[in-house]
Amino acid sequence: MDNPEKHILLKKEVIINDIIKGYISDISEIGMYIHAQVEFLPAAILDLSFTINENQIKVKGFVQHIQPGVGTEIIFLNLLQDDLSHIKKFLHLQSAQLEKKSAVKKILLVDDNTQVRSAYRNKLLEGDFNVIEAQSGTEAFMRLQETNFDLVVLDLWMEGIDGFKILQLMKVNPVLKNIPVVILSARSTHADLEKAIALGAKDYLIKMTTTPLKLAEKVKKILGD
Repeated sequence: MDNPEKHILLKKEVIINDIIKGYISDISEIGMYIHAQVEFLPAAILDLSFTINENQIKVKGFVQHIQPGVGTEIIFLNLLQDDLSHIKKFLHLQSAQLEKKSAVKKILLVDDNTQVRSAYRNKLLEGDFNVIEAQSGTEAFMRLQETNFDLVVLDLWMEGIDGFKILQLMKVNPVLKNIPVVILSARSTHADLEKAIALGAKDYLIKMTTTPLKLAEKVKKILGD
């Protein structure tokens, strides 16, 4: 299938030759990849039956290629125009959903207090952010290496690796240094604020005066949402 940008990965059931059950792992306008418990001969002609958006599609397919671990590549032979339209519509909807999902901003919320994280997390989720939590500096740094975050909400005073150390580690890391960090601390000393800003923090908020709504609004402003 020579049009990879129009492929959609999925797992849909397909009936082959009216008796063999398999599933579709990838589909495009010209064909699909299927998995089944039986092996097919190269160049074999198969009768395929599957459902797309509640529309039953029956089509003959030509076994183009068999790749172990990937599946059997099938090229459609007699796909009706209406069935092609159903597949195109399905591909368009799936692509739109994938784009929307990939556009959701990821927030790392770091605080050692479960209740505090819960309150701020829920409001960020209402703002359509994807929120991943960390309850310690050590866990936070692990998460930063696993996921590409758009912003970090960071408590300063935690056991082990504290927020200042996280800021230092991010500042010297070329991948992490440009991620905006909002400090959310119970302490409001001038020394803490100056040190956090010097280490690259975008803003410094005090928990006592920062409601979950206020934090969500600050995050949206920083990210330009």
